[in-house]
Amino acid sequence: MSDWSIQRRFPRFPIQVPFQLTTTAPGSSGGGVGWTRDLSEGGACVELNERLPVPSPLHIHLQTDRGAIEIEAQVVWEAQAPVGGAQGSAQATGGVLYGVAFTHLAPDKLQTIRALLAPRGQERRSGIRLPIDVPVTCQPKGPGGSPLQGRTGNMSRGGLLLRLSHAVPPGTKLELTLHPPHGQVRAEGEVVWVEPLEKRSPGEPVRHGVRFNALGWSKALSLALLLTEDT
Repeated sequence: MSDWSIQRRFPRFPIQVPFQLTTTAPGSSGGGVGWTRDLSEGGACVELNERLPVPSPLHIHLQTDRGAIEIEAQVVWEAQAPVGGAQGSAQATGGVLYGVAFTHLAPDKLQTIRALLAPRGQERRSGIRLPIDVPVTCQPKGPGGSPLQGRTGNMSRGGLLLRLSHAVPPGTKLELTLHPPHGQVRAEGEVVWVEPLEKRSPGEPVRHGVRFNALGWSKALSLALLLTEDT
């Protein structure tokens, strides 16, 4: 699968999962963290904050809801300009886009990729939710809101599952501070659903779906790092 023209024959799907990568060329020490923009059996379009030479051999640590996948790959193209910024630098609104072709994918890893690409229910989700359990402080925006302590259940680039001691109504805007071991990660979000009363267990936290609002590139990178290090 090292030939890019062959890789492009595989159907690509807009699946976003976080990754870390290192360059494996002799004498190089580059690397970075970022998100996939799309994914196929033969390669991916990735967004990251570091600039890489083209071509460049890579080792990719791809984090999925089925566990981590270690992949050998090669950079085969770079976008003409970073998303949202001028050519030559990654801006807060987006990273640099690269096309990577997988050069070696073990059969078991290929099966994991295929399962990741398969439709789930009636549709294929682009934002894959990764299990993660870290403490989070939630500050409702607006006057009179008291901080709430809870924990995450899973997370994607678009939002998270939040577990709180009592229900917070949909539409509530929150300032979120996640507390992983290596430092705080801040984001803003909005409650979009709350676990129905009939599905709640006495004494158990109430589950909430939270969608991130205006998640800039720097915060997206912080979440990618959190998810690749702590899941």
